[in-house]
Amino acid sequence: LCSFLIDKRYHILMSSTNGEYIMIYGFCGRLPDNNNLAFEFLNANLWFAENNGPHLCYDNNSQSLLLALNFSLDESTVEKLEREIEVVIRSMENLYHILQDKGITLDANYT
Repeated sequence: LCSFLIDKRYHILMSSTNGEYIMIYGFCGRLPDNNNLAFEFLNANLWFAENNGPHLCYDNNSQSLLLALNFSLDESTVEKLEREIEVVIRSMENLYHILQDKGITLDANYT
Protein backbone atom coordinates (compact mmCIF):
# COMPACT_ATOMS: atom_id res chain seq x y z
CA LEU A 1 0.00 0.00 0.00
CA CYS A 2 2.43 2.66 1.20
CA SER A 3 5.49 3.56 3.22
CA PHE A 4 6.34 6.74 5.09
CA LEU A 5 8.82 8.26 7.51
CA ILE A 6 7.79 9.63 10.91
CA ASP A 7 10.01 12.15 12.73
CA LYS A 8 12.80 11.47 10.21
CA ARG A 9 13.50 8.24 12.11
CA TYR A 10 10.71 5.67 11.96
CA HIS A 11 10.12 3.96 8.62
CA ILE A 12 6.61 2.52 8.50
CA LEU A 13 5.42 0.26 5.69
CA MET A 14 1.86 -0.95 5.20
CA SER A 15 0.73 -3.75 2.92
CA SER A 16 -2.57 -5.42 2.23
CA THR A 17 -2.63 -9.18 1.99
CA ASN A 18 -6.41 -9.50 1.74
CA GLY A 19 -9.55 -7.44 2.29
CA GLU A 20 -9.76 -8.23 6.00
CA TYR A 21 -6.56 -6.78 7.41
CA ILE A 22 -3.37 -4.92 6.59
CA MET A 23 0.10 -5.45 7.96
CA ILE A 24 1.90 -2.55 9.59
CA TYR A 25 5.69 -2.96 9.51
CA GLY A 26 8.29 -0.93 11.35
CA PHE A 27 11.68 -1.11 9.65
CA CYS A 28 14.18 -1.52 12.50
CA GLY A 29 17.38 -1.94 10.52
CA ARG A 30 19.89 -4.32 9.07
CA LEU A 31 21.63 -6.73 11.38
CA PRO A 32 25.30 -6.54 12.25
CA ASP A 33 27.42 -9.59 11.45
CA ASN A 34 27.04 -11.61 14.64
CA ASN A 35 25.87 -15.20 14.75
CA ASN A 36 24.82 -14.96 18.40
CA LEU A 37 22.03 -12.44 17.80
CA ALA A 38 19.29 -14.99 17.15
CA PHE A 39 18.79 -15.66 20.85
CA GLU A 40 18.65 -11.94 21.64
CA PHE A 41 15.93 -11.48 19.03
CA LEU A 42 13.96 -14.48 20.24
CA ASN A 43 14.12 -13.02 23.74
CA ALA A 44 12.94 -9.62 22.48
CA ASN A 45 10.11 -11.31 20.58
CA LEU A 46 8.98 -12.96 23.81
CA TRP A 47 8.82 -9.54 25.47
CA PHE A 48 6.64 -8.20 22.64
CA ALA A 49 4.38 -11.26 22.83
CA GLU A 50 3.97 -10.82 26.59
CA ASN A 51 2.93 -7.22 25.99
CA ASN A 52 0.55 -8.04 23.12
CA GLY A 53 2.78 -6.13 20.73
CA PRO A 54 4.01 -6.65 17.19
CA HIS A 55 6.00 -9.67 16.07
CA LEU A 56 9.71 -9.41 15.49
CA CYS A 57 10.59 -10.80 12.06
CA TYR A 58 13.35 -10.92 9.48
CA ASP A 59 12.91 -9.87 5.85
CA ASN A 60 15.19 -11.86 3.56
CA ASN A 61 14.95 -9.41 0.65
CA SER A 62 16.22 -6.39 2.57
CA GLN A 63 18.12 -8.52 5.14
CA SER A 64 16.47 -6.40 7.80
CA LEU A 65 14.74 -6.76 11.11
CA LEU A 66 11.09 -5.67 11.12
CA LEU A 67 8.30 -5.39 13.64
CA ALA A 68 5.01 -6.62 12.16
CA LEU A 69 1.54 -5.87 13.46
CA ASN A 70 -1.69 -7.24 12.02
CA PHE A 71 -4.39 -4.53 11.79
CA SER A 72 -7.96 -5.68 11.23
CA LEU A 73 -10.01 -3.59 8.81
CA ASP A 74 -13.22 -4.66 10.54
CA GLU A 75 -14.65 -1.55 12.22
CA SER A 76 -11.37 0.28 11.63
CA THR A 77 -11.03 4.04 11.88
CA VAL A 78 -8.22 6.48 11.19
CA GLU A 79 -7.78 6.90 14.95
CA LYS A 80 -7.42 3.13 15.46
CA LEU A 81 -4.86 2.93 12.65
CA GLU A 82 -2.89 5.84 14.14
CA ARG A 83 -2.88 4.12 17.56
CA GLU A 84 -1.56 0.89 16.04
CA ILE A 85 1.18 2.78 14.18
CA GLU A 86 2.10 4.38 17.53
CA VAL A 87 2.29 0.87 19.06
CA VAL A 88 4.79 -0.13 16.36
CA ILE A 89 6.86 3.03 16.94
CA ARG A 90 6.94 2.53 20.72
CA SER A 91 7.93 -1.09 20.14
CA MET A 92 10.72 0.04 17.81
CA GLU A 93 11.97 2.41 20.52
CA ASN A 94 11.86 -0.39 23.10
CA LEU A 95 13.74 -2.72 20.77
CA TYR A 96 16.42 -0.07 20.15
CA HIS A 97 16.87 0.34 23.93
CA ILE A 98 17.01 -3.42 24.54
CA LEU A 99 19.63 -3.88 21.82
CA GLN A 100 21.58 -0.78 22.85
CA ASP A 101 21.86 -2.11 26.41
CA LYS A 102 23.50 -5.21 24.91
CA GLY A 103 25.84 -3.20 22.69
CA ILE A 104 23.97 -4.08 19.48
CA THR A 105 23.38 -1.39 16.86
CA LEU A 106 21.25 -1.89 13.76
CA ASP A 107 21.94 -0.17 10.45
CA ALA A 108 18.72 1.83 10.23
CA ASN A 109 19.41 3.39 6.82
CA TYR A 110 16.31 2.51 4.83
CA THR A 111 16.83 2.15 1.09
